[in-house]
Amino acid sequence: MLGVLMLDNLKTVTRDPFLASLTTPADDRQGQPGNWRRGTRNAMTIVEVMVAVAVIVIAALGSLNYEYLCVDHVRIARAQLAATRIGQLLLEDWKSTGGSSEYDPEDLAIGFNPDTPWGDYKTVIDGLPFFIGLSQDDVDRDDVAGVTLRRIDVSVRWRKDFSYGSPDNDDPAVNLSTYVRLDQ
Repeated sequence: MLGVLMLDNLKTVTRDPFLASLTTPADDRQGQPGNWRRGTRNAMTIVEVMVAVAVIVIAALGSLNYEYLCVDHVRIARAQLAATRIGQLLLEDWKSTGGSSEYDPEDLAIGFNPDTPWGDYKTVIDGLPFFIGLSQDDVDRDDVAGVTLRRIDVSVRWRKDFSYGSPDNDDPAVNLSTYVRLDQ
């Protein structure tokens, strides 16, 4: 009450419209209780504009990052798909020879190059080099029936940075295996 009286005395002395608005009852202030300003607010403050700009920038950066991750995952998926197809092609072709120890993918004449530092063969598909390793192991033998069970494995590797050069141990790989029966 004392503060209002002091403001009321100041109003009469200074005739300041702002101070006069402070002393009017809450119900008379533009119909909004607690509004200490005179008139209505029609414009945004600089703080509100900066907050809006910050929200828009964060949303834009988030969508750009998402787009980059999508493109990266598409490249990974394409590499995995190509490696799987290479592995299936070689495994089925090798299996059709009965799991022969003399199998050579170069005989297919579709771009498998022998003598690479990491694996047995190398091929390039869509600019991405793949390294192919072939292995076999006789896992069981039945002497009475004269049958040997052989596991044949195809491993297809590529560099996770999609560059040329031999793959490391932590680079991705697709490993496929199947079994063939060798009759004697």
